[in-house]
Amino acid sequence: MKQEKMEFVGNSAPSNHSEPLKTVAIMMLGAMLVSCAGWMPGRQAYWDAKVKEMCEKDGGVTVYERVEITGDEYKQFGGAEGTIPVPDERLSKRDIPYFSKLSVKEINTEYPRVTRRETEIVRRADGKVLGKVVIYARVGGDFPTGITHATYFSCQDVPGIRLDVEKQIFAITANGETK
Repeated sequence: MKQEKMEFVGNSAPSNHSEPLKTVAIMMLGAMLVSCAGWMPGRQAYWDAKVKEMCEKDGGVTVYERVEITGDEYKQFGGAEGTIPVPDERLSKRDIPYFSKLSVKEINTEYPRVTRRETEIVRRADGKVLGKVVIYARVGGDFPTGITHATYFSCQDVPGIRLDVEKQIFAITANGETK
């Protein structure tokens, strides 16, 4: 038998056995990156749905007692656009008859962060809670992280949920009639 001499030019040499391994490794790395890209938005969508559900069950304003204030009191308390600012308990002066108390509960401390914020409006004279507003919120969960500002989803984004606790509690009266 006659053996022929084989010549190879350039990169036409027979392939190395490591080529298929490199291809598999690159494909696995690509698959891992793609799966991570889907993971973050999946968590974000999951928590948005949970926040929406919690908002519909427990979010928004609850009024226990409606308070009538005069036009003069409205001005004295710094009223604007039909509402009065109610300062935080720690920042309010003793001569202001109402203050707010905020409590925050962490629902998910991992990324994305999910919280429940409850603000109560309290009458200083007797300590009675006049009403409250509950807001659930998701912050973050974006991909890629750290490059842009984190997105936000809360009860504010759920149609039909009112968050204007001061407007719901305080009714401004003129000459004994509520406006």
